[in-house]
Amino acid sequence: MKKDHKENVVGPWAEEKLDLLEKYLKAYNTALKNQPFRRVYIDGFSGAPVCKLRSKTAHDSAPSAFLGDEEAAEAQGRFISGSPLRAIGCDPGFHMLRFIDLDETRSATLAELASDDPRIKVKTGDCNPALQELAQGFDAWDLRGVAFLDPYGAHLHWETLVALAETDKIEVIVNFPAAMAINRQITRDGDIPDNWAAQLDACFGTNEWRDIAYVVEEDLFGNEIVSKQGGMPEKLLDLYLGRLKEVFPYVAAPRLIRNTRGVGLYYLLWAGPNAQGYKIANDIFKRYNTVPGRKGQRGRGGRA
Repeated sequence: MKKDHKENVVGPWAEEKLDLLEKYLKAYNTALKNQPFRRVYIDGFSGAPVCKLRSKTAHDSAPSAFLGDEEAAEAQGRFISGSPLRAIGCDPGFHMLRFIDLDETRSATLAELASDDPRIKVKTGDCNPALQELAQGFDAWDLRGVAFLDPYGAHLHWETLVALAETDKIEVIVNFPAAMAINRQITRDGDIPDNWAAQLDACFGTNEWRDIAYVVEEDLFGNEIVSKQGGMPEKLLDLYLGRLKEVFPYVAAPRLIRNTRGVGLYYLLWAGPNAQGYKIANDIFKRYNTVPGRKGQRGRGGRA
């Protein structure tokens, strides 16, 4: 059964991620509002416009704009705006908004918003070919933009990031789920299903993750024992950051999003083509805890 917006339940840490995104989008549009080019927001894994938090305390309850009064009363939860509504409601606003989601139900809900807002276009399907096609058309338009890429797992392909970087016009905010989905796909004994391994190769754009994730040792009988390395998410982060710095001129220091128990879940990363966006990103990100030992970079960037 396909999920609808009422099943789009998230943990309270998602609000921190979305608040950070909203702050960035407002600062970005404010800084560029007097420039002659048009600004576009791109959401590659857009999800539902409204998310329900898992908190069920009475004082957190609030009605959802997508539920009737009776349904909202029964929900016993607090609803927050997802990334689509935050981007649509940004002031100053974007001239164009592009939403992509794999789920037909969520796309249909987003399309309802587009019915009275000509800025919005919605596409259903895998965002990777859609984003690569969109990037190829950027030269034909006087555009600058922000792409929010918030996959559930290792679904964002490296070649998609390269295509966006090559426009020299798009900044990206990426959810890199090394401590969650990617960590679970990298099994303890190294016996990874072929489809998982292929997905990880596409995510990193290389198979170097395997050398980082595992160590091979011999036991007393000379048999090779494969085991997962400690601190693996941080090591994978370093691989990913290093590759981002090869394709984007500017990469901000990452932000680690934690759950309510303080356990790391995923990293928020910013990369872009210009110093102004880098300055905005660092200003926004520094209000949160960045990852120790991982600094940003400016003034570099090639193509890989």
